[in-house]
Amino acid sequence: MIDLRRVLLLVLGLTLFVGCSTRLAYDNLDWFTVRWVDQQVSLDEAQRTLLRDVIEAQQLWHCATQLDDYQAWIEEARLDLLADRLDQQRLAEHGERLAEFGRTLAQRIQPVLVELATSLDDQQVEEVLSSLDDRIAELRDEIESDSTDQWAQQRAEGMERGLRRFMGRINAPQRDRLERWARELEPTRTYQLAQRVYWRDRIAGALARRDDRAFLEQEVAALLEPSSVWPESYRQAIEANRGRTLAALEEVFALMEPKQRARLSSRLVRLGNDFERLSCEGEAPLAKLSVSREPPESPGAGLGRAHGVALPRVALPQIKTPASFLAGAVFAVR
Repeated sequence: MIDLRRVLLLVLGLTLFVGCSTRLAYDNLDWFTVRWVDQQVSLDEAQRTLLRDVIEAQQLWHCATQLDDYQAWIEEARLDLLADRLDQQRLAEHGERLAEFGRTLAQRIQPVLVELATSLDDQQVEEVLSSLDDRIAELRDEIESDSTDQWAQQRAEGMERGLRRFMGRINAPQRDRLERWARELEPTRTYQLAQRVYWRDRIAGALARRDDRAFLEQEVAALLEPSSVWPESYRQAIEANRGRTLAALEEVFALMEPKQRARLSSRLVRLGNDFERLSCEGEAPLAKLSVSREPPESPGAGLGRAHGVALPRVALPQIKTPASFLAGAVFAVR
């Protein structure tokens, strides 16, 4: 069992991908996912084949049943943007819609994760736990080295980068509002650290009993609903920060200039059109008709070369779209 929530975020992020080639990303979702998992734990060829096959099966379901809903939601959000209806309540409703997409996907991906976890040998389990230990150490170092002011600055800069990617350069009033938002956030990293330690130990226990399939299924289901074990103080801090984020986004959108609104609307149109073209109505995406297992190729160039850079090892889970950015901003404030 690797970091299952990261796998889920990877798959959801890729299904919401928009960029140089949405079809390239979606049609090769199995390759992207296997590659990313292989970076976290060394898979053998049988495990790669297993993961690839179950991802392909889930992709067929997703393509046939989910993309129309994504397209309808994107158009709804775009119309709200153009009508200046993106207040806190409406933003919360859009965020909940995205969360529902994520929950549906989590239910479908759970068997994939169970199969992968069951197949791990003892050495691979040690790799998984070592990776989790590294992430715990990284967060502990961040907490010890960063002041509250530095943390707030990083949050403001991160939100600004995300907004700029989709609506262009933000203006001074928008930047001021983001800086105030970041200062108002309740720090939660000590809670995050405690949660990482808790889940590391629970994952270790689950993997020690990975031959007990019923128990493993129970633990994977719990891991995909981590909020069920949050202490009440953490839950309250998350909800308070979510409210602050919604208020800040409402004001930022109200301060949008015409060119920013037009750019964001255009991005949403592109994403909706991409999903319309990808909807397969039960048929396999184009990449599934090929027996090749080589890295995906765009016309004349591989994915990394198409962007002019080598594909970094940590790039895949960081793909952002207007949809995934909103989900991250509203539902992942920590």
